[in-house]
Amino acid sequence: MFLKISCTRSILNIVYKRGIDMEYISAREAGDKWSITNRMVNYHCVAGRIKGAVKKGNLWLIPQSAEKPADGRRKKGVIQKEQETTVSQDLYDLYVQRRCNGEWPFESLYENEQLFIEIFRHFPYPMHICAPDGTMLLANEAYLEFAKISNPEKLYKKHNIILNPNLERWGIKDFVSRSYQGEVVNAYDVKVPHQEIVERLGDDHELIFGSLYQDMTAFPILDDNHQLEFVITVFITSRYYHDKEEIMKGKEYIDNHCKEEFDIDKLADIVHMSRYHYTRLFKQHTGITPYNYYQDVKLGKLKEKLCDTNLTIAQAFAECGVDYNGNFAKIFRQKTGMNPSRYRKMMIEK
Repeated sequence: MFLKISCTRSILNIVYKRGIDMEYISAREAGDKWSITNRMVNYHCVAGRIKGAVKKGNLWLIPQSAEKPADGRRKKGVIQKEQETTVSQDLYDLYVQRRCNGEWPFESLYENEQLFIEIFRHFPYPMHICAPDGTMLLANEAYLEFAKISNPEKLYKKHNIILNPNLERWGIKDFVSRSYQGEVVNAYDVKVPHQEIVERLGDDHELIFGSLYQDMTAFPILDDNHQLEFVITVFITSRYYHDKEEIMKGKEYIDNHCKEEFDIDKLADIVHMSRYHYTRLFKQHTGITPYNYYQDVKLGKLKEKLCDTNLTIAQAFAECGVDYNGNFAKIFRQKTGMNPSRYRKMMIEK
């Protein structure tokens, strides 16, 4: 801020020395005078709405006698006074200051250790940082809540990710191994042993009901010598089941076998019920039949594939286990109100 004020005053002095017979104020001073933000003053200057405004370098000088310009932007609905937080204004000032000095505008944010601590702490998804040998060093609040940990000091420097004997059984051994070799690794829709994690790490061994699936991303942080210094892992929930056990089992089975033909008999066997009784129970709890749920899951998968322009429409259908020329194309039109080609075009244009 001091550099910006100094820069503005220097420019004002230059103007005076050139003998221009006009008194100028800075954009910030004009904003204070007119009760608008510095950004809006710059906006009006660029739009040519302030008569006599002069640009010197990256700063605007405003004639002291200039009147507040009318806002030429079109507004819809109720007109509200523009409000900006102190933080956003300070960031904008930092941006202008750095641009004046020919530097990358937000370089100094890297030096703000407290800011990055707060970002990590309040990041909305579970996240932890480990040493190269797998020892957990830090976890954010979302992870502590997920694992039911009230005293994180019991966790740090005592829990080792790599040495967990359950990695292979959980299906993430390769994910962990590659991440600690310095790779950026992604794993999608992994069933999380939430109950086991809570029992292993949590303080009260709370009983967990439901089934949880997550997308996981691990990425390395290297030191100045390009050696692995930390591994950061982020967990984002992809699906979660919290219902009567038979309903959860049925939904999980359908989600995991949605490419296959629907088989109510196989589904009923898994939950140890008759097909009639299970269909009635499923509809009672979800509002739809198992087959309707199967169609909805298949439709959701197909919508995702249609957004992939590397696939033809026929290939997108095939990826979901259905024939483009079959009955499901008709179901797609009935549920979306458009054919697959139109749906793809609409999504691409968004």
